[in-house]
Amino acid sequence: MRSTIAAGLACLVLAGCSRAPLTYGISPEEAYARLEKADIAGFRLARQCGILIYLTSQRTPGKAIRWIVTSSGQTVASFQVRLLPEDDGTRAVIEIPADPRGGEIYDGVKEYPRPALNQPLRPAIEELVNAAMEGRHFRTDGLDNSDRVCSIQRSGLESGAFRFSVDDDPGKDSRMTARDLADTERNANPNDYGAPMDRTPGD
Repeated sequence: MRSTIAAGLACLVLAGCSRAPLTYGISPEEAYARLEKADIAGFRLARQCGILIYLTSQRTPGKAIRWIVTSSGQTVASFQVRLLPEDDGTRAVIEIPADPRGGEIYDGVKEYPRPALNQPLRPAIEELVNAAMEGRHFRTDGLDNSDRVCSIQRSGLESGAFRFSVDDDPGKDSRMTARDLADTERNANPNDYGAPMDRTPGD
């Protein structure tokens, strides 16, 4: 009985039982304050693949927050949540960059050799926003993990069997790439370093 009452109160305070998805019965200012406290750490832990990722934010106070996903110092993804006044509340609009192959990045139908985030991305961001508005941690209930490559590489990272980075050679993990680089440097002719290029004797 107590849980039913609590659920009903949450429905009335946050979204209203008849509201559309990602609309909340609170002001944009309050919605922004809650979005600032979004469980980004939980999102990262749940959705990260085999490469280590970090999320930083760019904020437009009261209006939007953009999160930038980086790995090895490179930007590998980004997404933004804008907050718009709607009737007596607020609507959250999720904006995800387009993929050159069509659609959005990480939309669940593309494959990446070194994925940063499990797919599809949009439902995970929706959960991030809902969790923030409800003042709770990010949950994985009902979220799909459709990226096979992500799952394999994440398993390797968690087991310690493999490490991956965005700079790895195709088909190799970080250890193999580093070993190849060391072999190249060890076998290099020291006389090649600093030698003029594209010159013939007597030039």
